[in-house]
Amino acid sequence: KRKALLRAFGSVHGVKAASVEQLAALPSIGMELARTIVEHLQRPAPR
Repeated sequence: KRKALLRAFGSVHGVKAASVEQLAALPSIGMELARTIVEHLQRPAPR
């Protein structure tokens, strides 16, 4: 799934910029996982 995301969006930055709907459009992702990915990527990095 990680490789599919990177293939579709080009980089981690591309994945971060994608909407839930764009992520969910990938066959291996789906809406629930797309929401989880977006929530995770929007969290501030630990210091």
